Amino acid sequence: MTDIRREKTQVSLLDIGMFVCELDRPWLGTPFLLEGLLIEDDEQITTITSLCEFVYVDRTVSVGRHFTAAPKEQVAIKRDGTINRVTIDANTGKRTSNSINKSTKLGSPNVKFSFLDILKEIHSGNQAALSGETSSTNSEAVFKVQYLNDNTVVEISDDKSTENTTLATQIKTDFSNFITGLTSWGGKQKKLKSSIDKNALKADLAKNENRHDGYKITIFDETPPVEDEIAAIYPIYEKSQLATKEMFEALALDHEIDLTKIHEALDGMVESIERNPDALLWLAKLKQTDDYSYNHAMSVSITLMALANFMSLPKKQVKDLGLAGLLQDIGKAKIPTELLHKQDKITHDEFEILKKHVEHALALLEATENISSTVILTVSQHHERIDGSGYPYKLSGNQISLTGQMAGLIDTYCALTTNKVYAKGVYNQIALEEIHSLRGFKFNGVLIDQLVQFLGMYPVSSLVDLNSGEVGVVIQQNSVRRLLPRIMILLNPDKTRNEYPAIINLINSPLTPSGEPYKILRGLPPDSYGLSANNYYA
Repeated sequence: MTDIRREKTQVSLLDIGMFVCELDRPWLGTPFLLEGLLIEDDEQITTITSLCEFVYVDRTVSVGRHFTAAPKEQVAIKRDGTINRVTIDANTGKRTSNSINKSTKLGSPNVKFSFLDILKEIHSGNQAALSGETSSTNSEAVFKVQYLNDNTVVEISDDKSTENTTLATQIKTDFSNFITGLTSWGGKQKKLKSSIDKNALKADLAKNENRHDGYKITIFDETPPVEDEIAAIYPIYEKSQLATKEMFEALALDHEIDLTKIHEALDGMVESIERNPDALLWLAKLKQTDDYSYNHAMSVSITLMALANFMSLPKKQVKDLGLAGLLQDIGKAKIPTELLHKQDKITHDEFEILKKHVEHALALLEATENISSTVILTVSQHHERIDGSGYPYKLSGNQISLTGQMAGLIDTYCALTTNKVYAKGVYNQIALEEIHSLRGFKFNGVLIDQLVQFLGMYPVSSLVDLNSGEVGVVIQQNSVRRLLPRIMILLNPDKTRNEYPAIINLINSPLTPSGEPYKILRGLPPDSYGLSANNYYA
């Protein structure tokens, strides 16, 4: 039986629209920067043909006539604005509907929640936390968690928990390994060209709709949907928040820090990011507090892990980067609070004091158990820049490890897009333009390209203006078409609130009321039309 997720294919049979998931040789040493390739032009086919005799094609993420849905999945029209799921039989025309009851017993495999439900319950949970309530809420049913009197988060689940391994203390590795890795990695280039005939692909999809396979409509759908993954990872995210809060409180009191709980939470977060990184990126937006340093640490940690996963780095390195993101600014606990919160321009002497937070962080890490050399190296270099203008060691070029450069880039991106006491955060396009202006002398250009490809033009939580006049929020990226995300429609064409926000997936070419395919016209700044991540549910 042919495996549609790994179908062996001779290179002579390759065609535009196929997703190559594996070569007959290692990806390393090929012109392709990432493992996995959606064929978009004949040039890519020529390149693969010159390198391989055969490849493996994943039909479930191919497009057009090369797409095949996983056989175990029923094809259904999904209305995420409601909790009903509708299936239409093509032979009989009979409609079947599953109405979801929130009071369904926990652990039932049929329980599904819409993205709107998730937003409401997270908001409800935030309100309960702010008011000091610890009683049961609806969010416990959605996220399968309960809170004990000591604020410990406990998961309610019938699943066997995965065994968490403790990160052993390692001997400091040779810096040349990082330099060599960066050199070989940075030399590879990926041409971002697209010559796919979209009209032809749409025609292919239309033909597929007429197949007598028992269903009328074949759709592309990400697995798992972001709302399902948020519900699954929420308890672990809560644990990581509490563990991080405890760490910051310990630092404020000059106590030793214990990373055991953080290590355990990071193990689960790495697994979640591998399944669907958008879930944790959403939670980082939705669960923010009034503490900038705390929010920034969580955002940097999650975004670093997601970028590392996108770049196909090993799991251990993904976790190390997540830990480095949480820890890279802990030295600021030794910096005067009035200086950290100063709104006026800081002086040269004040900046010299601020720069010492890296040295303070390293001193704290040296006294902490279970810290890998990768974490220490990354924290020590996250303010170094390739032109030698950074600190504390004024390293330049390949003297800075790959993980150090990644941490510095994500630290800058998150700082630009987050509201601070002295400045309002900017939205994605402006932040990327600012980072692009630093290309080649502050940050490695190839690494910036990877950040752009990872985020897309419209990252999750971005507000977008649609050609229908409606306004939506991006709730999930499509991994093979990052310009065609899943969108929840928040405002009607007259900019009034949509009381029953529908969710559309642009990769399926849904039509506007006028009959034209939905398109994103432009990204919108955060808080446009009074919208924000905390009130999308309203």
